[in-house]
Amino acid sequence: MTESPSFPEHVFDAFGVAPIMHPDPIGGTIQMVEKRPEGAPITMITSGASRLPTDSGESVELAVEVVDGQQGAARVALAIVCDDMAMNRRVPPVGTPWRNSEPILRGTEISAILVTPSRWGPAFDEVRSEEGDLVGHVRTLRLLTDAEAAFVAESGWEALCTEAGSADVLLDVMRSSAVTGGGVPGSTPVFLSRLHAEHPPRWVTFTGGDLRSVTGLESDAYMNEPANHEIWSTDSFVGRYPWIERFVRNAVPGQTALFTDTSGEYVLEVD
Repeated sequence: MTESPSFPEHVFDAFGVAPIMHPDPIGGTIQMVEKRPEGAPITMITSGASRLPTDSGESVELAVEVVDGQQGAARVALAIVCDDMAMNRRVPPVGTPWRNSEPILRGTEISAILVTPSRWGPAFDEVRSEEGDLVGHVRTLRLLTDAEAAFVAESGWEALCTEAGSADVLLDVMRSSAVTGGGVPGSTPVFLSRLHAEHPPRWVTFTGGDLRSVTGLESDAYMNEPANHEIWSTDSFVGRYPWIERFVRNAVPGQTALFTDTSGEYVLEVD
């Protein structure tokens, strides 16, 4: 993919302040640029991510706001998303948290990444040509705890900012979670087999984006038939099988619970 000159120019000119170039590229080719806008947090921006080919044809650069001294945390987040873009040819979706089973930053509670609009609005988020045509975007990444990511999945980014006090409260990666809880939001989809009409869940897995449930009686041939599957909401699933609630309300991505009865006790497995 040929990089539009609009992208490096947009990054260079962002906020009207001079760029500070970091010496070590991400993946050998994507530069990391530091900007220090007056009266606002330090912002780390990629220059070159927009060259990565995507199946949707979208071109994006990435940005992370950080407190001074935590530029390395921004690099980790930018590298994770750039690697995903390169391997899977996709751009990160806005408003949908990516949740990991373990912290992505050692010594912190940060285990999730979310894309949201920036504090600057379209002037920063939209990349336009000299003619004014929209050619791409800058996607701002937020680094969240799992409880914060679960809150966002249920209530949205703005609600999290309100709950925390402001978006700036959510900058320091060494913070404790701004909200309590976690687990699986009630609106999360559950993919389950039709055998659940006759048999209870045995293995329930939280992938981070959905729940998967099987009774243990499904054969490979049965699972390969689309007509044998249903999609429920988590609230409906818990309403039908209340003994799984403790797992659902505490699950983190990558966990699988094995249920052998309806007592609510389970054995936890980690993928």
